[in-house]
Amino acid sequence: MQDGKGPKGYHDVGGDAAGEIPMVELPWLHWEKQVEAIRGLLGDGTRRIVSLDEVRRGFESFGVEKYNTLSFYRRRLEAMTDILIEKGIVSRTELDRAIEAGKVRWSDLDEKL
Repeated sequence: MQDGKGPKGYHDVGGDAAGEIPMVELPWLHWEKQVEAIRGLLGDGTRRIVSLDEVRRGFESFGVEKYNTLSFYRRRLEAMTDILIEKGIVSRTELDRAIEAGKVRWSDLDEKL
């Protein structure tokens, strides 16, 4: 795609015909708040582990299918995860283990309720 300023990426839909924009205020889901808090902590002035520009680069490089499949906060989460792995801050194995431990912890909690 071209817009006179160079090629447009699949994520750059500004100016494209898309119909009316729904003006509905949706409540944040709990996990969305957590993603935003983590992004804030990773990119704050003290830590500077993952910048907002890196997050943007991350989800803009997903490819059209993955980008269009994920929600806004899921794209952010996936991009932050990819960047942390890319920088060697966490390994895929460590992350997978933590996810499994979380699943066990939450399933144990569900069984107790």
